[in-house]
Amino acid sequence: MKKNISNTRAALFCLSGAGLLVLLFLIISSCQTPESLTRGRQKSLEKGLLRPVYLKGQRPEKMRLADRMSFYKVPGVSLAVMDKYRLEWSRTYGYKDIIQYQLLTRNTVFQTGDLSQPVSAAVALRLVEKGLVSLEANLGDYYLEIAYSGRKFGPAEKPGFTLSNLLSHNAGFYPWTSEGYSRTTPLPDLGAVLRGEEPARNYHSYRGFDPEIPVRFSDFNYVLLEQYLTSRTGKSWPELSREEVLEPLGLKNTFFGIPKIEDVAAGHLREGEEIDGDWYRYPEQAARGLWSTPEEYLDLVIELMDCARGKTGGLLSPALARRMLSPQAAGSGYGFRLEGEHEKFKLFLKGKTRGYRAAVLIYPAIGQGAVVMTNSDNGGVLIEEILRGLAVIYGWPDYQPEEKTLFRLPPEIYQKYTGRYQVNESYFLDVDYQDYYLIVHPTGQAATKFYVETQTIFFSMDPFIRIKFNLDEQGRVTGLVLWQEDYEVRARKIEE
Repeated sequence: MKKNISNTRAALFCLSGAGLLVLLFLIISSCQTPESLTRGRQKSLEKGLLRPVYLKGQRPEKMRLADRMSFYKVPGVSLAVMDKYRLEWSRTYGYKDIIQYQLLTRNTVFQTGDLSQPVSAAVALRLVEKGLVSLEANLGDYYLEIAYSGRKFGPAEKPGFTLSNLLSHNAGFYPWTSEGYSRTTPLPDLGAVLRGEEPARNYHSYRGFDPEIPVRFSDFNYVLLEQYLTSRTGKSWPELSREEVLEPLGLKNTFFGIPKIEDVAAGHLREGEEIDGDWYRYPEQAARGLWSTPEEYLDLVIELMDCARGKTGGLLSPALARRMLSPQAAGSGYGFRLEGEHEKFKLFLKGKTRGYRAAVLIYPAIGQGAVVMTNSDNGGVLIEEILRGLAVIYGWPDYQPEEKTLFRLPPEIYQKYTGRYQVNESYFLDVDYQDYYLIVHPTGQAATKFYVETQTIFFSMDPFIRIKFNLDEQGRVTGLVLWQEDYEVRARKIEE
């Protein structure tokens, strides 16, 4: 017995300095209150944002949220974080606008873009439960009546798709995203949008089902959904959504339509300027017309998950909630996009309107996730850095920075990519090289280093951008394509 005690003392005495630090950290962590743990997580995020990639042999660099907001010219960020299936904390950073510099509050509303669609799907499912509509009813004839008024179709030409197909984006519509309308521009009705008639600024809502591409994410799905449900109920979309979803959940700062409150974040463009009129309007309300706060939006998501986990008397029945949050077509549930399996299974969605970006990322198996909203066209890349920071803090199963290996190509390959590339009449990309990387200098902007990914694809670190050079059959460079998040630019080579 004495020998065992002596050995234990010796083991404790011989702990290295690093071992003592780990032991001390574990003791302190075990003594933390929930409140102090939450505060620690908040502080860790504020100085722990992460880029999407880092170079092999280096550690991912942690960055301050305030610095990244300044770097991307994002005036304001609002976020809400979930742990153990409940809101853990919410916080705002920055301003509603850059004219009066009004501080954001937790009640400040943002345009949410595609994040409108899960709310709209919940409205539809409420009507399904009331027996007013059916998920499996064929809506082909209704679509033809609205989109092709007066035109006759033979039986073989008539489309066949259901309400369920609309909700999961596999009704066959070609991809299309509304660009919105300024506050002084005439608005089309939904019929004009589906027919592609003025004052709508989109093409006709053509369909062309391809079994190789079962899901096409298109606003047309939710435009037709809104038209169908409002015609069946005789109510406007703001009224219908308020009665069926928003009021039952007590969401006072979430609504469709024009804001009637003052606590609104103004939208901002890529160079930081505020949108004239503060925001754009979207007549396609079910598709992208929702205003909300991260905290209230997370309340909705939590309610849907509670129902799916068996809660009775909630917004939806357990069976219908589970159907909404389960794969209906490749990569799509009702409103949400879905990916992964088991603990890596996640619900996610990115929202985009002019001057705003938003995102929701939820891991149902572990009861964690976040909703982030910003008032800038550059907010999408900042949101990605925020989510990566949260992933490290909470130990999420993915969303980690990617390690990139540095490659070196023969000098003649770098040389053939050098020259001038034209995007439009006034915007050019001048490409040069040094050592093992390219230098790309856009008109009016700072030059950026691009490292080798493959022989034709290069990437930059900050911000993360990828470029692919296009070659003809003789191997001559004809142009390039540049990607940054969901932003794509094409340029043709005009000078060597």
